Amino acid sequence: MNEEKLIKAAESGNVQAMLELANYYYAQSKSGNDDKVGDVLSTEDFFELLNAEEKANPELQAKAYKYYRMAADAGNVKAMTKVASWLYDGIGTAKNNEESQMFYRRAAELGDPDAMRVVAFTSNDDAEKFKYYKLSAELLEPSLNKQDSIKQTAINFAAGRGTEKNLEEAEKWLAKLDEQGAASARLEIAQITGESSWLEQAAEVSIEAMVKMAESFIKQNDFENALIWYEKASNAGNYESTAIIGDIYYIGEGNIPQDYAKALKYYEQAAKHGYNMAEVKLGLMHYYERGFTKDLKLAYQIFKRIVQRREKFFGVYRFNSVAKFYLGKMLENGEGHCKDVEKAFTWYKRAAAIERTSEYESTHEVPAAMYKVADEYFMEQNFDKAIEIYTKLAERRISSHFPYNLEAAKKLMWMYELGEGVPADKEKAAEWRAKIQND
Repeated sequence: MNEEKLIKAAESGNVQAMLELANYYYAQSKSGNDDKVGDVLSTEDFFELLNAEEKANPELQAKAYKYYRMAADAGNVKAMTKVASWLYDGIGTAKNNEESQMFYRRAAELGDPDAMRVVAFTSNDDAEKFKYYKLSAELLEPSLNKQDSIKQTAINFAAGRGTEKNLEEAEKWLAKLDEQGAASARLEIAQITGESSWLEQAAEVSIEAMVKMAESFIKQNDFENALIWYEKASNAGNYESTAIIGDIYYIGEGNIPQDYAKALKYYEQAAKHGYNMAEVKLGLMHYYERGFTKDLKLAYQIFKRIVQRREKFFGVYRFNSVAKFYLGKMLENGEGHCKDVEKAFTWYKRAAAIERTSEYESTHEVPAAMYKVADEYFMEQNFDKAIEIYTKLAERRISSHFPYNLEAAKKLMWMYELGEGVPADKEKAAEWRAKIQND
């Protein structure tokens, strides 16, 4: 490639030269990462490619942007979409959402289907959304973007959004989607229109719709029909639904009689597939003697097994905190294991998210554990830490339904009233007393 010659041609208004230069600088900016495309990639190479834009040479990106921009200003539609994308992401130039939208709109008006879809997605005007989703659905090459435009076109026809309601047209567009795509569209139509017939159709194949059907019966206090749909979702592999069925039998909701044996069956099934809330419930059933002989050793083993697993993702294992609390409680009382107050305090701190062994450990705070830890700090005369935790609990909702929050508020009131661990402060004591009485 003769770079100098291309630059001269580009500066003279040759659009093809502009594009060639832009593409060349763009490829160079990624420092040869493109050479790996098509090769068998190691995990390391995969993530290197994934982050290629972040690692790219900003000076070369800026050169690429300059020539894409020149081509876009000269009327090249593909360059317009590239410029719009880079303006949005701040690649080779400063981020500018307003200017990005301007280029997407120009490209859409000139017939670019990718730009049409972006304009449809970002527009606040229903008629414009419909217009560009339908056009992009007709023009895009087969891709996920095309499927999404088809889905949105079907939804707009069915809901009468941005166009006249036309169920016949909606069904024609739905027929262009695969089974799951059509079900997803029907579910969205149901949510927009509130028409249950769409939800029922979606629930024939969509697990999400099955769960929504179950939830709609729960709202009507019809647990019998809710169970039918939760069962379908469970059979389709939704183990949260399996655990919910266990809950319904455990509590005896609505017109469903309490049945610990059935609850146990569903909790075991959900636990077998890694749903940790269900496994915690199993431990609690053994601990509290629900439906069978109390087995503290087995409860201890279940809670121990739960917390020994590595928590891989943030938030997924929040019920592990409950297991940690019960491990602390059992060790403190010598239940199912020899008594170990020191180790119990460690588990309470982990259940309260005060101590974490890794960045992935659950941040879910069990109020009972927080109160236990605060009390322990109080007994050790570590009043600063005790007050910090009592205050954190007490600043949440105070009522008889939240006993640990209420007890923490009472503790603070008396500490300030009596000057125990803090300087006596009648005004602060009165403030906490008022909160307790008001709430």
